[in-house]
Amino acid sequence: QRLAGIAGALGILALAGPEAQAAGPTYDLVIMGGRVMDPETGADRIANVGVAKGKIVAISKSPLSGKRRIDAKGLVVAPGFIDLHSHGHDPFGYDQQVRDGVTTSLELEAGFYPVKDFYAARAGRTRINYGASVSIQSVRAKIKTGQAGAMNDPATIVRKTEWAETPFTKAERDRERAIYREEFAAGGLGLGLLSEYLPALGRDEIYDLMKDSAALHAPVFVHVRAATHADVDNLMTPMQEMVADAASTGASVHICHIGSKSLTAIVPVLDMIDGARKHGVDVSTEVYPYDAGSTVIGSALFNDGWRERQGADFKDIEWPPTGERMTAESFAKFRKEQPEAFVILHTIPPATVEIAVAHPGVMIASDAVPYANGAGHPRGTGTFARVLGVYVREKHALTLMDAIGKMTLLPAKRLEQISPAMRHKGRVQVGDDADLTLFDPATVIDRATYAQPVRTSAGVPYVIVGGVPVVEAGEIVKTAFPGKGVTSGH
Repeated sequence: QRLAGIAGALGILALAGPEAQAAGPTYDLVIMGGRVMDPETGADRIANVGVAKGKIVAISKSPLSGKRRIDAKGLVVAPGFIDLHSHGHDPFGYDQQVRDGVTTSLELEAGFYPVKDFYAARAGRTRINYGASVSIQSVRAKIKTGQAGAMNDPATIVRKTEWAETPFTKAERDRERAIYREEFAAGGLGLGLLSEYLPALGRDEIYDLMKDSAALHAPVFVHVRAATHADVDNLMTPMQEMVADAASTGASVHICHIGSKSLTAIVPVLDMIDGARKHGVDVSTEVYPYDAGSTVIGSALFNDGWRERQGADFKDIEWPPTGERMTAESFAKFRKEQPEAFVILHTIPPATVEIAVAHPGVMIASDAVPYANGAGHPRGTGTFARVLGVYVREKHALTLMDAIGKMTLLPAKRLEQISPAMRHKGRVQVGDDADLTLFDPATVIDRATYAQPVRTSAGVPYVIVGGVPVVEAGEIVKTAFPGKGVTSGH
């Protein structure tokens, strides 16, 4: 089936020839005259795409007949963008992302628990595809407090001393591992491991979870633990822990937001990851194209010593509702009164971002966070258009095909080992899912800023999920909810 798809992507028609085309079937949807780009085969040509029953069933230079037709002249027809790392899993967040070209949005770094609740809450009512890993943070909260909330849940964050900063007993560790295995069997897409937010999570505890992951063939999506100081020597250490654990256990590891966790150490960190991969270690990484991060102000990331660990000061922290930079006094006030609120941390060198975006094999992921009354980080709205508009068109930091691959094929392949459905995403080939993003390479751009973070991207007029247009002429199709859950084993 994959060979047939590649043949179709290279222009070998699924139908019998010109005569068959003229008298051929009527497709549910035909995308006419677009620049069809497939990152797996490298195919890049003007063609028509026929869609039926949610699948790509024809790619042809000859005219195709369709019940619905989209004129894609001047537009790139790319695989729908796949975001491995988003926390914005609410209807507003999904709509912001789909207008940025995202067709599959996954919560893999923090994860969710119980995963069945995550999937049940979205089935039949979600515009794009969705999925989640198993959240060790929420599992720990459940074991210690009886509540399985996320960090931005007020009732959970105020009890972080119990679940984040108190070591587990052997019995609690055994229960943690058992729940993880059960949740993976229930459909979780691997392990979500927020090490920096869980300072009591022991290295041996992580190692045991990695062994479990290797046995399950489940990837580990990790926010690495905090460095003791924000210098190259210390920034390397958390990365080395993950690479060593992956090498010794055989687990697959994905290191999240390499820009914010590497800072000035980006060059040796990427070299280490490349070297590990050359020697057979299954390790990958991602980056968002912004020079600021975002996190919960009441989290363990801001425990005593955070300025040394982050290489930052109060003035580097922005309060999104007002845009003000913090002082020691305002920081203490907000951390006490609104510990669940997100802040923006301006600490990432722009050169680090560009190096990571351009580096071969580094995926693009948004790390989108929920918006509160329109305030928040622009990455949940503009990540993918920003890469295409700024780093491809303006900076020429990477080619258009490479950028598309980083947003589609690479994340799909990261999950194929546990989710066979991902083998049919991230490509534009006959037989694959009709998750497609149509954008204008001359105009696509992010418009969201730190001051106006929910201004949607420009130059993305059509987005299709499972053969169903969910963005038409740049506007949301409000009645379209074709999104499906992406789970392990399916």
